[in-house]
Amino acid sequence: MSVQHSESKLFQVWALRLAIITTFIVVLLSWLNGVRIFDLIVRAGVSFGVIYLLMVGTYSLFERTAPPKPEDEHSDSGRGGFIDISVGDDQLHTSPVQDSRFPGQVDQDLSAGLPDSERQAEIVRRMGWE
Repeated sequence: MSVQHSESKLFQVWALRLAIITTFIVVLLSWLNGVRIFDLIVRAGVSFGVIYLLMVGTYSLFERTAPPKPEDEHSDSGRGGFIDISVGDDQLHTSPVQDSRFPGQVDQDLSAGLPDSERQAEIVRRMGWE
């Protein structure tokens, strides 16, 4: 909870800074155009209020509609949780030497064609799909 609170405070500080900078630009441009002092004060107040309320309101809206963050990041993911591991690999690839004929992350075993049906069935069994 303290991380979320500090993020919120940091965002409010940046929203305040952005609103002050915008107000300064509005006042400067209005002053260069010869606007009266009372109108300068009104424009400064309106520009600051609009920018600050839009920034804080948008952030608040995103916080309320965002999905909740998981409490425990190291939880047991259960069956199928480790989707990033290579399924069907019989050998460990110790050397990441890449053949220049196969750009990117193309499996070099696919150069000879797709695996036969027995090999595909073995991959499916290892994935737990029976």
